[in-house]
Amino acid sequence: MDDQQLAALYRAMLTAREIDRVEQELTNRGEAFFHVAGAGHEASAALAWHLTADDWLHCHYRDKALIIARGVTPRSFFDSLFCKRNSHSRGRQMSAHMSDQRLNVLSIVGPVGNSALQAVGVAAAVKDGDTRPIVLCSVGDGTTQEGEFLEACAEAVRSQLPVLFFVEDNRWAISTTTAGKTFYSHPHGDPREFYGMPIHRIDGRDVLAAYEQLGEIIGRMRRERQPALVVFQVERLTNHTNADDQTIYREESDILSAAQTGDPIRRFEQHLLAHGFALETLAQIHQEVTQSVAAAEAASAAGAEPLPTFTAKQPIPVELTHPSREVRGDRSGRQLTMRDAIREVLRHHLQSDPRVTLFGEDIEDPKGDVFGVTKSLSTEFPGRVMNAALSESTIIGVSAGRALAGERPVAFIQFADFLPLAYNQIVSELGSMYWRTDGQWTAPVIMMVACGGYRPGLGPFHAQTFESLIAHTPGIDVFMPSTAADAAGLLNAAFQSGRPTLFFYPKSCLNDPQHTTSADVARQLVPIGPARKTRVGRDLTLVGWGNTVRLCDRAAVELEKAGVEAEVIDLRSLSPWDERMVLASAEKTAHLIVVHEDNHTCGVGAEVLATVAEKTRVPVAMRRVTRPDTYVPCNFANQIEVLPSFKKVLTTAAELLDLELTWIPPPEREEGVAYVEAIGSGPSDETVVVVELLVKQGDTIRRGDVVASLEATKSVFELTSSVAGVLEEILVAEGDTVGVGAPLLKVLV
Repeated sequence: MDDQQLAALYRAMLTAREIDRVEQELTNRGEAFFHVAGAGHEASAALAWHLTADDWLHCHYRDKALIIARGVTPRSFFDSLFCKRNSHSRGRQMSAHMSDQRLNVLSIVGPVGNSALQAVGVAAAVKDGDTRPIVLCSVGDGTTQEGEFLEACAEAVRSQLPVLFFVEDNRWAISTTTAGKTFYSHPHGDPREFYGMPIHRIDGRDVLAAYEQLGEIIGRMRRERQPALVVFQVERLTNHTNADDQTIYREESDILSAAQTGDPIRRFEQHLLAHGFALETLAQIHQEVTQSVAAAEAASAAGAEPLPTFTAKQPIPVELTHPSREVRGDRSGRQLTMRDAIREVLRHHLQSDPRVTLFGEDIEDPKGDVFGVTKSLSTEFPGRVMNAALSESTIIGVSAGRALAGERPVAFIQFADFLPLAYNQIVSELGSMYWRTDGQWTAPVIMMVACGGYRPGLGPFHAQTFESLIAHTPGIDVFMPSTAADAAGLLNAAFQSGRPTLFFYPKSCLNDPQHTTSADVARQLVPIGPARKTRVGRDLTLVGWGNTVRLCDRAAVELEKAGVEAEVIDLRSLSPWDERMVLASAEKTAHLIVVHEDNHTCGVGAEVLATVAEKTRVPVAMRRVTRPDTYVPCNFANQIEVLPSFKKVLTTAAELLDLELTWIPPPEREEGVAYVEAIGSGPSDETVVVVELLVKQGDTIRRGDVVASLEATKSVFELTSSVAGVLEEILVAEGDTVGVGAPLLKVLV
């Protein structure tokens, strides 16, 4: 480094230290309320001289000096400290959690470690950039034990991504020592590599030696486009924050030694003096820094206060929310099921927008997703439809990073039951990103999630919906269609909105032949928020979404036979949801039932009923039909008993309307007669095609004999008999399409 660069590096480090000093004074006086210092970590600023404008930085909250060297002003730090209107977050983020889109400084996370997966996602998006950018992921030593950080290291190695994992090791995670307790510091020695990445150990107390070593590492990353791992050994020269007192848990000798030998600014000053810098020059820099920091603090203190905001969602054009803009398919021409409609919408956006990528487990061919939703897409768009590791947090976190870098990622979660594994990334990052950065950063990830029960073979970890958890999360749009047309229209709306969206699709609706749509899915649009009336009535309002809409429709048909007109509303959009339509209908009918698969307590149905109770102008009698506060069993008969059912909906309606209801038992089957019934190859199969019959009338059949070849949505498979006896009658013909559960053969047993 020449003298000018050395002076600039010293100025950045000294500015960070002076900001720390002033922030601490302000906090001590009660003029500010939270302060976290970077004292001892200032040598990270050496990184700035190896980074280009096209590089991306996910910084540690102690990286004041690095962020200043990158170009963030002292005023920005004080605006953040005072939570001013002019701050990068408009007063929403805590002090030191900086962000600057112009400088590619990503929003510093609150749950430490979340940043690592985002950094990997950004690196995936920019890896092939002409300027060969890299992504910095700077964390503390305690953070390295977070699952998200460890997953990020694995993903960076798997995909060979240019992420610099920069661990600032001051040996303390608040009051917990980390020596011997991390992946790079074991109880019986220090390993040399992690996930195949060599562990570079750099003395962060010596800024010039660090500068040289970092230059070699970053230069190699630019050439080879691979990740690197640095353990940057520093001292923490202050309390963890102003709310901490390190004398409680650190020996006095340790604190004194750190100050005497581990202060990078003091050691840098000694070097500068030894190599020709005059004491007066350093004093002048110190005076200029003190004056500029004082001026920044004064200007910020006089700045305007922010106004509160009452939504976390990014505004969208009214055209995306107005019911008049709905464009639906019709029943003419080639028809698509929900599964096929989703696939064709995804294909359209992959074709028309090079920023679109798909990322999830088993979504590449030949599997093409466990339900066939992405079948053929990876063949048509290689490198853009990608299998992920078996980690939901990685899928969402990496997708978030891709979105921050300007891509339009679609993340697939196989079953809603696995959402808790990604919940941190959804709630802490996707939901809050736009809000906490005052719109500087957006992460418009579309999350595709199969959900729901009503199919044999599904148990407690493959049959839940969890929509209430996500609808409870600020900043996320939540959809759950029940038809192919709504699925296509809502997915197109999600791409247009630019907002993070969780798109639930009920697996038992995927291949429903009764609710298909025309093949022109690219033009279909369902506005965000408005519900859809499937039936109009004046006596009762039934509200459902996903699988429960068909239950409401069926109940309405039976009620009509008794002279009751039921209005059925398919919410389809759960956040936002259509308060206006539900309120108007409830006021008209004075009777309301909400039906949903999610468990009873704190479900979306409770929100709907509470809103009606608060806002309706007339008394409304209301009920809920939900899953009790339990899990979904694998036993299918028990599953149907636990989940909302046609019987429960109709019974509840009769009670609410004071109707007498009698259930007629089904006719008993003939004694000595059994039936071989159609089955599917997967839980989303509604129908199968009889490809070939392998038996004839009069044959003697043993249990386990192959009797037919059936074609389902995912495969052609052999059907074996579940009974033994003489085949009396064949009830179908080859080429017939029959419903799953329909009788195929009549057998005398």
